[in-house]
Amino acid sequence: MPEDKYKEVQNLASFDGLSVSAFMRKAVLEQVEDVQDYADGMKILEEENERVSREDVLKEVLSD
Repeated sequence: MPEDKYKEVQNLASFDGLSVSAFMRKAVLEQVEDVQDYADGMKILEEENERVSREDVLKEVLSD
C-alpha cells in the first residue's frame, strides 16, 4: 500500500478509535456484507415476482 494511502487509513482508524488492523477488518467485513446483500437482492429480483414500473411505484407512493 502506498505510504500516503496508509497514512489516510491510519488517520481514519485513529478517528474511529481503532487500530489499523481492526479498522481494516471492519472495512472488509462491511464490504463482504454489502456484496452479500446485493447478491441476495439480485436473487430476489430474479425470482418470478411481479414487476412494477417506476412510474407505478411513484403513483402509489405519491397518491393520497
